Amino acid sequence: MSGVTIEIPASPTKAVGAGLTREQKKNLALASLGSFLEFYEFMVFGFFTVVIAKLFFPPDLPDAVKTFHAFALYSLGFLLRPVSGAIIGHLGDKFGRKRMFVITIFIMAVPTTLIGLMPTYAQIGILAPILLLVLRLVQGVAIAGEFAGASVFVSEHVPVARLATANGWLLGSTWLGFFFGAASGAVLANLLSPADLEAWGWRIPFVVGGVFGLVSVYLRRSLDETPLFKALHARRDLAKASPFRDAIRMCPGRMAYVAGLASYLGTMIIILYFYMPTFLAANYGFDRASVFTANATALLVASALCPLWGRVADKVGYGLVLGLGATALGVALFAFFQQLESIAATPGVLIWWYLGFSVLMATAGVVPLLSAAPFPTELRLTGFGFGYNVGIVISAAAPTIMAWIVLSYGRQAVAWFALLVGMVGLVLSVMTSRIPLMLDKEHVR
Repeated sequence: MSGVTIEIPASPTKAVGAGLTREQKKNLALASLGSFLEFYEFMVFGFFTVVIAKLFFPPDLPDAVKTFHAFALYSLGFLLRPVSGAIIGHLGDKFGRKRMFVITIFIMAVPTTLIGLMPTYAQIGILAPILLLVLRLVQGVAIAGEFAGASVFVSEHVPVARLATANGWLLGSTWLGFFFGAASGAVLANLLSPADLEAWGWRIPFVVGGVFGLVSVYLRRSLDETPLFKALHARRDLAKASPFRDAIRMCPGRMAYVAGLASYLGTMIIILYFYMPTFLAANYGFDRASVFTANATALLVASALCPLWGRVADKVGYGLVLGLGATALGVALFAFFQQLESIAATPGVLIWWYLGFSVLMATAGVVPLLSAAPFPTELRLTGFGFGYNVGIVISAAAPTIMAWIVLSYGRQAVAWFALLVGMVGLVLSVMTSRIPLMLDKEHVR
C-alpha cells in the first residue's frame, strides 16, 4: 500500500474501556438515524417505482418505457456517488465531520419530503419528470456522504475496544431501514385499494421519511465534533489542505481496498435481498408472499446480529470475522442455488435458508470500520467516501451480470457467481492483515 508506512496490526488493540458512555451512545443513535433513512427511502422508491412511472411520465408512453425511465432515475443517484462522496469527504476533512453530517441528512430529507408532495405529469406536464430527476440527483449527493460520514463520526468517538460493535450497530440500522421501507409499502398495498394507493397512498412513506429526516437534522445539531478531528484542527491549519488530492497521491491502494469491501458488501446484499426474491419467483415458482416474509424476517435478523458479530470482531479480530463470514456465505449460497430444485418442492424450508444466510451476512458489520480505519484523520472521510462509493457503483452491476449468467449458462450457474463473491470477501479479509489501521493508532495516541 502507498502512503503512510506505519504498520499497525489489523486485529483490534486491547484498549481499556468496558463500554460506551451516554454521550457516545447518543452519537451512535443519531448517526444511525441517517443510515436508516437512506435505505428506507431507497426501498420505498423501489417499491413504488411502477406507480411513480405511471404518474410522472407522459401517459402516451408504453408502460415498459415508463417503468424503464423510473428505474433509470432510481439508479442515477448511484452513478454520481463516487464524485459526491469525494466532494463531501473533502469538505468533511477540511471543515469538520459534524458540519457535513448535519448537511447531508438535511439535503437527503428535503428531497424525500418534496417527492411525496410534488405534482404529477397530469398537473405540470414535462416539469414533473425533470423535478423528479433533480430531486433524485440531490438525494444521490447526500447518500454518497451520509454512510461514510456516519461511520467516520462514530469511529472517531467510540473507544478502540468497541469500534466494530459500534459500526455493527450502524450497518444494522441500514438493514432496519430496508425492512421498514419495504414494510411500509406492503402495509399500504394491503390497506388501500389500487386506486387510492395511486392517488395519494404512495406519498405517505416519502413524507413520513422526510419529516423523520428533518427531525434528525434538529437532533444532530446537538452533537459534538469528534475528538480526533478536534485534535487535528488544533495541531494543523486545515484551510489550505487538499484532502482529495492527498488521498489520491498517498492512499490509492487503501481506497482500492475500500472499494473492494464495498463491492463485496453491496453485491451480497443485492444477491440476497434484491435479486433473489424475483429470481425465486420467476425461475422456481416460489410464492411471492412467502419469499417476501422470508426476506423481511432475514433483514431483521441481520440487523440484530450485526452488532453482535462486531463484538466478536472486537475480541478476535476484524479480518477473521470477515473472512469466516464471507467464505461460509459463499459456500452456503453455492449449495442453495445448486439444490433449488429440491428446495422448491418443500418451500417451507426457504425461511431457514434465508435466516442462515443472514447470520453469515451480518459478519459484514465490520466493513464500515475497515473502510474508515486505514486512513489518517486528515484523509479519512475523503478516502472512505470516494473508495466506498466506487465499490457501490461496481456492485450495482450485479443484477445485470446474474441475468446474463442465467441466460447464457442456465439458472443454476448463478451459484458460481455467488461463490466467487464470497471468495472476494475472503481475499479482502486476508488483505486486512496487511493494511495499517491508522484509526487504532490515533485512538491510542
